[in-house]
Amino acid sequence: MARTLLRMGAAAVIVALLVWPASPAKAQAAKDFQAGVTAAKAGKLDEAIELFTRAIKAKTLSDRDLARVYNNRGMMHQRLGKYAAALDDFSEAIDLRPDYFRALVSRGTVHGKVGDLDDAEDDFQAALRIKPYDVSTFIERAAARAAAGRTDTAIEDVNEVLRLQPRHREAYLIRGRYFRVQGRHFRAVGDFSEAIALDGNEADAYVERGLTKAYMEDYPAALADMDAAAQRGAAAPDNFYHRGLVQGALGNHAKAWLDYNRAIDLKPDHTGALYARAVAAIGAGDLTRAREDSLRVLELDPAHAGAARLPKSLDTPPRR
Repeated sequence: MARTLLRMGAAAVIVALLVWPASPAKAQAAKDFQAGVTAAKAGKLDEAIELFTRAIKAKTLSDRDLARVYNNRGMMHQRLGKYAAALDDFSEAIDLRPDYFRALVSRGTVHGKVGDLDDAEDDFQAALRIKPYDVSTFIERAAARAAAGRTDTAIEDVNEVLRLQPRHREAYLIRGRYFRVQGRHFRAVGDFSEAIALDGNEADAYVERGLTKAYMEDYPAALADMDAAAQRGAAAPDNFYHRGLVQGALGNHAKAWLDYNRAIDLKPDHTGALYARAVAAIGAGDLTRAREDSLRVLELDPAHAGAARLPKSLDTPPRR
């Protein structure tokens, strides 16, 4: 979504350059704005913020153009996780231009991230009054609702997306995750399968369906999906960790060990993979590895009950 917003920002620059008067100060503000958009596209977020701030401080822009600059700077703060600053900027943009659709959606999204669901709902509703059929608004509102534990209403929003765009692949993935959170695994599998039918070359739906199958304890099907995801480039630490758990459940302990190692190589502080490898090491008779991994887990997560028990069990002689 951030890429879409930045593309919109770039388009706004073209309009702004056509309408801003060409006095030196105003021309410089336009150049700063355009340079800020270019920096944002290149991932130079702090530089973009500095350039947008310079355009704001010029105090030469119309309310409409100034709102555009505040909105762009707010998006940079949002991407950096500086939510208070983002909210301030989006609010400035909306004060200057109350019907600013994109700023309303962005502010609603950030309100959702900081747990202010009522304020988020107000912003999304205001945005939908301006553009009633904009699917991005429904998706962002669904995310805010789901984060607040309201998955039922989040699913309603995704249902509306699919009513408007029945082939919206991302919506099937999103709704499938919400169904899985609710424990409605068959519905989740159905949505992930729809996503695969729409595009079977992407790894994400295989990852999601495989994980759901594992929750259902259908381990052969889970492994098949996880292997399919790996063949399509899925290589995140959690992908290997989850496949390792499935391999272990199927009794493929050597392969499980390899997957745990891959997860740990990619993310040395992956407590799940470290603990799983510690347990596997006990089964393989490698008590040194089991102790090292369990102690490492406790360094990272002192409250990890399983890891706390392992060293004690290794120190306790077996009953005769």
